[in-house]
Amino acid sequence: MNALSHLKGTTALVTGANGFIGSHLVDQLLALGCKVHGLVRESSDLKWLDASKVHLHKVDLARPDFIVPALEELDYIFHCAGLTKAKSRSGYFQVNATACSNLYEQCQKRGGRIKGIVHLSSLAATGPSPHGGLVDETTPCRPVTFYGQSKLAGEEIAVSQSLPVTVIRPPVVYGPREENFFNFIKLIQKGWGLQIGKAGKELSLIYIADLVQAMLRACHPSKQASYFVTDGRVYAWEQVAKECARIMNVRMKTLKVPEGALIPVALFFEMLARFSSKPVLFDRQRMIDIRESSWSASPAKFFKAFDFEPQYELSRGLAETINWYQQEKWL
Repeated sequence: MNALSHLKGTTALVTGANGFIGSHLVDQLLALGCKVHGLVRESSDLKWLDASKVHLHKVDLARPDFIVPALEELDYIFHCAGLTKAKSRSGYFQVNATACSNLYEQCQKRGGRIKGIVHLSSLAATGPSPHGGLVDETTPCRPVTFYGQSKLAGEEIAVSQSLPVTVIRPPVVYGPREENFFNFIKLIQKGWGLQIGKAGKELSLIYIADLVQAMLRACHPSKQASYFVTDGRVYAWEQVAKECARIMNVRMKTLKVPEGALIPVALFFEMLARFSSKPVLFDRQRMIDIRESSWSASPAKFFKAFDFEPQYELSRGLAETINWYQQEKWL
């Protein structure tokens, strides 16, 4: 039996449908013959969505009175919307946690036919791993950033209702359409590999196509559960940089930057943010992430539960990502 046969021809809602992960998920749901409803903000860039195929609803999850559209006809919900950057702790919590209360309360009251919900969280909700070790689903959650704290709060709200919720905690996700990881690759294309602090910092990764397949499998009528999903390996940042340089045929030099040197940079960007409505890419919260030596997780529980095997190892995933950036003239 096809692992995704339960989704074919059903009706699904994707929050954050225009985003990096959400738009790839929408593509796959449409390929399965699903009727797809997408939640987007009024100001959202819809370039990755085909408005002729997706039922788009402009809903601001930051508003406490938002209404979930078409709730009575939904079979599955994929909650991908969230903030990865905000100007304050309350900004993170407003969307990543408080909005979940409204969403899942409405599901509880009016979503009687919902068969499965995937709540997209993050490794940040658990926190960093010990160097040379992995966190797993038994690891106590100790998030170290506002983002991680807000994602954990969102998880707790999601599972507090008697709903068929599966929580997915990915690490760094990369692939076509992604903009943050793109900045890392763009620097390498210019011949520079950035090393902040000590060498050998570790991380888990997953390619977007594998994450989407994992989310589709996880959206299945079942009891509540939480899972880490990675490509099953752990990398050093230097290893990732060298592989990018090899694919692009670039001779790379390593630029070593002491962690302390970035503190005034973070403070400068935070000062600029006071005069802008948008959060900055780099601030002291991002510094907390960078200081940790390892962000690595074990996906063994998910692999076993869903008989899942990622299809993209690092070389293939990076090659497809870089090829897409080049075709789209990003590089």
